[in-house]
Amino acid sequence: MSNPTNRFNKSSSSYSPEIDDIPDDEKMRLIKESGIFKTLNQVETERQERSSVAEEADDPFAHGPIFKAFIYTIPLCSVYSVMDILVHRQYNEDVSFLPFSVRVLKMAPILWFFVYYTNKNVNKTWMQAFMFLGSIASGSYLIYIFNKSPYSGVMRKCPPISTLWIYFVLQLNLLPSALSLVFVFLFFWIGGFKLS
Repeated sequence: MSNPTNRFNKSSSSYSPEIDDIPDDEKMRLIKESGIFKTLNQVETERQERSSVAEEADDPFAHGPIFKAFIYTIPLCSVYSVMDILVHRQYNEDVSFLPFSVRVLKMAPILWFFVYYTNKNVNKTWMQAFMFLGSIASGSYLIYIFNKSPYSGVMRKCPPISTLWIYFVLQLNLLPSALSLVFVFLFFWIGGFKLS
């Protein structure tokens, strides 16, 4: 009785990979006629479409300016809240929950509308110029309020103006943003204002 392993080895040793009786151009013709390339191309394009749809689904800003405004409004309301609490604590006044919450809830829709309309055109030149001038104006006015207004004026005006200033600086391109901060510093320095 013969060993099947030996028989397999004998048959595989007689095969030579160099013996090929179909020419290459005939192989290519057969492959093209079978439609394998078209199927592979379709599979690749479908895979790319699925991956692009998945990437868009993961991007929160792909849902449009309404959702983008909502996403920006949440941290801006937080900034407003922190500034409001800090100003009240600076003058040693207690911050009670109900009036504080009412102020934040009044500010949230205003912030949302403002962010919505400015964010739709944020990359346009006229909007960048508006935000540049707004950043200089709000930063300079905030410094003026701290130094010249009575404490009731500071408590009323500081939180919304500081929130607006932070929003403008963050939305500007890098060069105008840095330049607006330089102008605010020049206003502070030339005006002889103090930080305390």
